[in-house]
Amino acid sequence: MKKKLFFALWLTFSLTVIAIIFYRQEYRFLLPTPKPIDLKMVEQGDSVKLDLAGTGNRVYFHFYNSECPCSRFNIKEFKRIVRKNEDSVKFIAVIEEEQSNKLQEFKKKYDLGIETIIDKDGKIANELGVYSTPQAVIVENGRVFYKGNYNKARFCTSKNTRFAELAVEAMLTNKKPPHFPELAYISYGCELPSNEN
Repeated sequence: MKKKLFFALWLTFSLTVIAIIFYRQEYRFLLPTPKPIDLKMVEQGDSVKLDLAGTGNRVYFHFYNSECPCSRFNIKEFKRIVRKNEDSVKFIAVIEEEQSNKLQEFKKKYDLGIETIIDKDGKIANELGVYSTPQAVIVENGRVFYKGNYNKARFCTSKNTRFAELAVEAMLTNKKPPHFPELAYISYGCELPSNEN
């Protein structure tokens, strides 16, 4: 009887640990990121009043968080977009971190050769209506051309749903923003640190 009880307890404990790990590493990233109560709604076509957006006619903001697995998985996709379009679009990596050394870590680790800034209090994210990472916001002539996800797949492996890249291609060929499925605009990934407070 003691062996059965021990086995039942051990099995319950093991399954609980596995469930917690699965939730923390996989399942929670399949759920939409909770919207902050004070979220500023910024939609496609809205004008933005960031000094950074005035540094070029076409500006691509990449929101990154070093603590977010989704941001780390996504960086390869973002690098590819930068390399392909760096002559035509100004890329800015926006890192919301508490420690200023994260800026140097990002630059050293990924060596993208683009402007990288710390958004410690979430001011830039708030102005653009971003509340999770990874997210892309593409601004053309002071208006939001695209704001949303990079891809429907967590590892950015689905070529048919590479939303951010297709939006850049449309902008550079003077087309209207593509009509993507709702999945492109529902934020998935990790909450920004400023939203968690």
